[in-house]
Amino acid sequence: MTKDTYDFAFADQALKARVVRAKRTASRKTTTEEKPTADADVPITETSPGRIDDSATMMAVYDHAAVERQIELLIGRPYYGDREEYLGSPLPTLNESDQSRLDCLIGLHHDPRDGRRELLFGSDEHIANLARARRLCPGFEGIIDLISRAVHLAIRTGTPLFVPPLLLVGPPGTGKTHASRQIASALRTDIHSVSCATNSDAQALVVGHPSSWKAARMGVLTEAMASGSSAQPVIVFDEVDKLVTHSSEKPYHTLLTVLERENSSALVDEFVRVSFDLSGAIVIATANDIEALPAFIIDRFTTFAIDPPVGKALLSVTRLVAEDVVAELRDAVAMPADDVLLRAARHNPRRLGKLLRLAFGFAASQERDALTIGDIEAAEALAIGTAQSRPIGFIHPMADTGDRGREGKAELHRGRDGRQKAGKEHESEG
Repeated sequence: MTKDTYDFAFADQALKARVVRAKRTASRKTTTEEKPTADADVPITETSPGRIDDSATMMAVYDHAAVERQIELLIGRPYYGDREEYLGSPLPTLNESDQSRLDCLIGLHHDPRDGRRELLFGSDEHIANLARARRLCPGFEGIIDLISRAVHLAIRTGTPLFVPPLLLVGPPGTGKTHASRQIASALRTDIHSVSCATNSDAQALVVGHPSSWKAARMGVLTEAMASGSSAQPVIVFDEVDKLVTHSSEKPYHTLLTVLERENSSALVDEFVRVSFDLSGAIVIATANDIEALPAFIIDRFTTFAIDPPVGKALLSVTRLVAEDVVAELRDAVAMPADDVLLRAARHNPRRLGKLLRLAFGFAASQERDALTIGDIEAAEALAIGTAQSRPIGFIHPMADTGDRGREGKAELHRGRDGRQKAGKEHESEG
């Protein structure tokens, strides 16, 4: 029997377990004796949220060592990662909530990058991409110029990109979400977009809930950071002015933890109980009504007012929307001519895409690839008719269709009067 195989030669599993534990203890003792001290020539490098690794191009977005500690607290023994199956160490039976938490922790532990993600450093490619985004997003020049200057600073200093939290305020349909996506694309980074209008739990949005809560899970943002590829994604809070939850919660206080670097660098996810670093994220919020936001939130943002496009800017936006629609149709239709675009430009960008798709349907029904102004007008009539459709339900107001309509109404009133009269007679008989 060799030293390499004796672990698996015991029929008595209890004896085998004792031998395995003895081996582990001896292994840890040897490792402790060989570990260099602080006075040794070999430096000791620790990885923690916010600490850049030796290559200076990555940053830990969560505390990998804390993940292992939380696993060991759950299973009640040391955790050996990839060696667990080899050593035959069984995991304990847990309740559903703790098992879900353990699964998340094991997923974080087995991350091939040990929780580290790429930092954003400025490059000439970013400058060129932002210049293109500036042309594609008329009305957003000020925002894109700010980010472009930040890229220039990162290039000059050799430091990671820093962009302060941005708030884009303007009416619906002005392209705020579109511009945010263009910025993320220009920087070649991840984008995590959250609709605040449909969110009912601000804490679940950021740091999740403890496992004691029903259907608890990791925070939307912390989970996105763990599954993403960048330590500096673009995080979009869409319609942040509509972030309203139940009365006992203060949603904007939760949002505050993301906007302040000293807090966002050590956000503890309530579900896995591990520290995350969101301090490198580029936060962009959109809002329709700035008056709905508390002052302490507005103070944390650099705010830009976005006006609806007019004139040449409106035509440019219309052309961009048309290009997207043509691309979605696999370039099987022709790009609309300028006179058609001018006619379509009467509508805001949010409605414009739907209008152009309807118009292309009218053109296709007549076996044409190119749009005409008539197609736009037909699509308008259909879109407006849909918007002014009859109320939902089984009973609708009767239309006045001349004598026949009046006769119908009179019959309805006679029927109602007859029923009322019969009811009174029945009461008098009683």
